[in-house]
Amino acid sequence: MTLLVHSVSIGWLDLDGWSTTYVGAHWLATSELPAKQYQTSPRHGPLSQLLLISAHHLVEVMFFKCVNKLVDASPGVFTGIEKQLQNDKSIRFGAVIKEWPRLLTGCSFDLSQEPFKSIERLNTRRNATIHKESALASLDMARSALFSAVQASRAMSEHLLGVGSFKRYETVLQKYPLPDEPWFSDVKFIERFRSKKP
Repeated sequence: MTLLVHSVSIGWLDLDGWSTTYVGAHWLATSELPAKQYQTSPRHGPLSQLLLISAHHLVEVMFFKCVNKLVDASPGVFTGIEKQLQNDKSIRFGAVIKEWPRLLTGCSFDLSQEPFKSIERLNTRRNATIHKESALASLDMARSALFSAVQASRAMSEHLLGVGSFKRYETVLQKYPLPDEPWFSDVKFIERFRSKKP
């Protein structure tokens, strides 16, 4: 009689709000959206807008996750930030990424350098997309937004929480890799055609 030995290993991804959003955005970028703009169907315009908005959401999720971790670890130290977090209607993302990193760590994000430079532009375009303008997004813009958001999420985490703090997300990025794309600060925008009034 021959003895058979067989082993099985099981693993799973530890997904949270950032990583689940990333997996969905990755699917949009790599499986749903076509490679070239001329291959698009009518649905791909709104889906490109959705990908751009999702990319910005990744940055917001990572930023506030890091901020909450720092504030929770030192109760009563960052009272101004705590008050704003409790009344989240007063928070403007474009303002707090300029102010809070310095208050929390003594060092601001360098918004003149990547990936933070791209995030400022992404924040402006996201606002234009979800508000009255309903700004358009091309395939290039959408993919660039996602690439820039992932790089910014890593940089924010390491700036605020230290080197190695983004490590838990590297497994997700390895399983669902993205190709390098141009920075969002460099990508060419498309705009709506507006006819001149007579």
